[in-house]
Amino acid sequence: MSPAEDRLREALPAGHSLLVDTSVVLSYIGGAEPTSDLARQLFDAFTATGRNPTAISTVTVGEILVRPFRSGEAALATAEGFLRYFGDLRLIEVTYAVAREAARIRAETDLAMPDALIAASAAIADVDVLVTNDRDRPGRLRPTLPDLRVVVLADLA
Repeated sequence: MSPAEDRLREALPAGHSLLVDTSVVLSYIGGAEPTSDLARQLFDAFTATGRNPTAISTVTVGEILVRPFRSGEAALATAEGFLRYFGDLRLIEVTYAVAREAARIRAETDLAMPDALIAASAAIADVDVLVTNDRDRPGRLRPTLPDLRVVVLADLA
């Protein structure tokens, strides 16, 4: 196991629930990002085995399907295969409560609405950790969502 994988294991203790941001899912699906190895460990060793209950926002589903729809059927099959392969992956829908919380987060942080919706999904679903590749996310969310831990894969690589 690499030092980066050890850091990921320490950052995401067994049993802690996760909400994974779009950037991490794209890193996993694409496979060529600097954080792709860590994304593979997260999904293949932590999510698929049940070590960490994992969720994604329906906003992430929409975001990860844009490029495949533009690229063609093979790319779309890959992205949808990811969603089907991880049958235990919990989808957090954008409900009124999530939208309201996203509006509050956006008002306080100036995050783009998709990012605010994903953070709100984590807060409303009461997950332990939001996992992202966006280095600015912990600092921007800490004052607004002080109880939400944010782990940046790029910082562990």
